[in-house]
Amino acid sequence: MVQETAKPESTDQDHNATAAETTAQQAAASTTTSAVEQQDHRNSMGNHTGHSADQHPSMDHQNTTAQDTHSPSPNNNPQKHNAESNAAKKKVIVVIVLLLFLALIGFGLWKSYQPKSIELQGRVESETVYVSTKVPSRIEEIFVTEGQKIKRNQPLVRLHSPEIEARKQQAQASLATALALQSKTDRGSEAENIDSLYANWQGLKAQEKLAQTTYTRGIALYKEGVIARQRLDQMQASAISSREMTEAAYQQYLRAKRGSTSEQKTTADAQVEIAKAALHEVNALEAEVLLLSPVNGTVSKTYGKVSELVAIGVPVVSVLEDEELWVSLNVREDQYVNIYQAQTLQGFIPALNRHANFKISNIDAEGEFATIKTTRQTGGYDIRSFKFHLIPKQPIPGLKAGMSVIFNIKGNQ
Repeated sequence: MVQETAKPESTDQDHNATAAETTAQQAAASTTTSAVEQQDHRNSMGNHTGHSADQHPSMDHQNTTAQDTHSPSPNNNPQKHNAESNAAKKKVIVVIVLLLFLALIGFGLWKSYQPKSIELQGRVESETVYVSTKVPSRIEEIFVTEGQKIKRNQPLVRLHSPEIEARKQQAQASLATALALQSKTDRGSEAENIDSLYANWQGLKAQEKLAQTTYTRGIALYKEGVIARQRLDQMQASAISSREMTEAAYQQYLRAKRGSTSEQKTTADAQVEIAKAALHEVNALEAEVLLLSPVNGTVSKTYGKVSELVAIGVPVVSVLEDEELWVSLNVREDQYVNIYQAQTLQGFIPALNRHANFKISNIDAEGEFATIKTTRQTGGYDIRSFKFHLIPKQPIPGLKAGMSVIFNIKGNQ
C-alpha cells in the first residue's frame, strides 16, 4: 500500500522536474539571464523539492531514485552551456574593447602630428580722404549726406568767406595800378612835355649867352679900371651858373625825347606780374569755398553744420574710396611662413555669407608690435606681428570697409 501510494507522488515530482528543465531551456533560448538570476531560480527549485520531501518522508529514497533516473547528463546541462557561451561572449567583448582602445590611441597620435587649422580674422579697409579748406570761412550749404555714393568733382559743401572777397578787390586794384604804370613807361613822355623842356632849354641857353657876353665885357672894363675886382667875379659866377643850368635843361629835354629806360620798363613789367600773381592767389582761395570730391567713393562723415565756423585744414567731409578695397591681416611671426607660401587665400565674409579668394598684395616692411614677449632665460624669443595686405582676385559686390574676413590656414598654431 505504501508503494502504490508513493508512485503517483513520484510521477508528479518527475513531471515537475521535467517542467523545470523545459522552463530553463526556454529561458536560455529567449534571453541571456545573469548568473544571479539563474542562481535564484535554482534555489527556488531546491526549496520546492525540499518542501515535497518534508510532506512525504517515506518517499525520499524513491524520489532520489527517480531524480537520478530522469536527470540529464553533464554534457546536456543547459546551464553549463549558457555559462560557457557567456564566457566566450565576454572574451569577444574584451578583445573588441581592447582593439577600439588601441585604435583610439593610434588615431590620437596620428591626429597630433597633423597640421592644425589656424583661424585668423582680417578687416576690410580702404583709403579715407579728408576734404578740408584753406581759408577761414563758414558753412553755407551741405550738398551730401553720410553713406551717399559720390563721383569725382561732385560738390560737397559750399563755404562763405568775406575776407576772400576783400582780398580779391585789393588784388584787382593793385593790378590796375601796375598796368597803368607799365603803359606810361612803354609810351614815354608826352609831346607837350617834350616841347616844354625844349623851350626851357632854349631860354636857359639865351641866358647863358648873355652871361658869357657880360663877363667878357667885364674883363675889359676891369683892365681899364672902371669896375672893381668883386664885380668881375660876380660876372664870372653868373656866366658859369648859366652854363650849368643850360646843360641840365638840355639833358632833361634829351631824356624826355628818348623815353623810358630798359630798367624802368623791366620794373614796370615786374610790378604787373606781382599784381597778377596776387590776384591769382586770391582766385585760388576763392575756389576753396566750394569743396569738391577728389575721388569716387562713399561719404563717411560730415563735420559741422550750416553757419558753423570752419578753421584752416580742419576736415569738413571724409570720403571712403570704394575703388580700392583690401583686407588688413595681422599675422604672427611664427605663422608667417604658412601664409607667405600660400600667396592665395580663401576667406569667409560673414556679413555677405560667402567665400572669396584673396591674393597677397604687399607686406609691411617691418613688424608692428610684439604679441608674445619672453625672456632669454626661457629660451624663447619675442614674437612680432606683420601686416599683410590682401586684395580680392575678383570684384565682390556689396563689400564694404569694416567687414570681417575669416581665414583658415593650415599650420602650427
